[in-house]
Amino acid sequence: MLIFVSIEDKQAMKKQLTTTLILLSLILNLQAGRKPDSQIDSIVKDGISKRAFPGCQVLVMKDGKTIYDKCFGTYTYESKQKVHPTTMYDLASLSKTSATLLAIMKLYDEGKLKLTDRASQYLPFLRGTDKESLTITDLLLHETGLPGSLFFYRSVLEKGGKRFKPGQVSTTSNAEFSLKIADSIYLSSRFRADAMQMIANARLNAKTFVYSCVNFILLKEIAESISGTSLDRYLDRTFYQPMKLKQTAFCPLITHPKEDIAPTIKNDILRNGMIQGYVHDPDAAFLGGVSGNAGLFSTAREVAKIHQMLLNLGTLDGRRYLSEETCRIFTTTTSENGRRGLGFDKPNTIDPNSNPCSALAPAEMYGHTGYTGTACWVDPVNKLIIVFLSNRTYPDDGMNRLARLKIRPKIQDAIYQSLKK
Repeated sequence: MLIFVSIEDKQAMKKQLTTTLILLSLILNLQAGRKPDSQIDSIVKDGISKRAFPGCQVLVMKDGKTIYDKCFGTYTYESKQKVHPTTMYDLASLSKTSATLLAIMKLYDEGKLKLTDRASQYLPFLRGTDKESLTITDLLLHETGLPGSLFFYRSVLEKGGKRFKPGQVSTTSNAEFSLKIADSIYLSSRFRADAMQMIANARLNAKTFVYSCVNFILLKEIAESISGTSLDRYLDRTFYQPMKLKQTAFCPLITHPKEDIAPTIKNDILRNGMIQGYVHDPDAAFLGGVSGNAGLFSTAREVAKIHQMLLNLGTLDGRRYLSEETCRIFTTTTSENGRRGLGFDKPNTIDPNSNPCSALAPAEMYGHTGYTGTACWVDPVNKLIIVFLSNRTYPDDGMNRLARLKIRPKIQDAIYQSLKK
């Protein structure tokens, strides 16, 4: 039987077929895992399979709402204990924006310090040194000329760096040995003053950009000098408790069981074994676990809440913590000498090889990464917050596969590609 089809019908059929093929292509793309969530899943699972990290938390917020929140893997490669949303991670240098910077912003907001103030105004041990004229801005931008680290802890070690010098530590706490750096290891109470003197005596280089933990150690000292209380207590009272954060703390073993905290390293020679619940960074550890450069432990959900407050220009859940003006100044200012902001890191739009962010991220993005395998980035253009927490330093921190595989930028790529569709 012959069927005659008009030219008009043929064109209609062709159009319908084209439409069907387009819809089929979209369905196949989704089924092939091109949704951002399945892409992130694949990136993370590939990282775990290649032993870049044993487990992690990944969280993405858009317009104030959580659109992705998953936990992967286990505490260690040997453990069966799965990572869960309340697992606490050592934030390392992500402590800079999640802790120390908050204190500085609040004190600035209250008019208790100015960005042009000299650090020596609050820290007497810098007076009469070549650091006397360093300003708060210099410290925030990492433009002081101070070295990246002074390795304070080496001063209490014997030659070879594997044993403590006699009289430097005790197995019990007392007035002379009060700085707890590990189970049954207490450091001399004099160490903090000695560390500050090392900063005062440090060789100062030209005031060009050098990322330095020493800058934030000084910012912590300044915050404590002005507030009259320790950094951890100030942050608890001013931010963490009002925000109802339950898993954000310095020295978390004081308030949380060890099994709630992911270990950061398997065999720390100096501290006799696995580090779990004590800060990984040795300088921060030897300063008692509360330092300006590192020491905070938290979860992806609570890190996201802290940075959502900043994205909201100072408010969270109907409560104001910082003024809009202060948030804008600190999150938008960028150094003329590099990509750094006032305490925040920024995308590197010039050198893609050293860009901590996706190439698709806007220049307005701000945030920070941490040595232990952490990161939080805030995109004010697209109203995004991206958090990645892991213990990539387990079992040891010798090879940074997390960075080599570009896990964190790849996750950002997947998110930004989904926004374009």
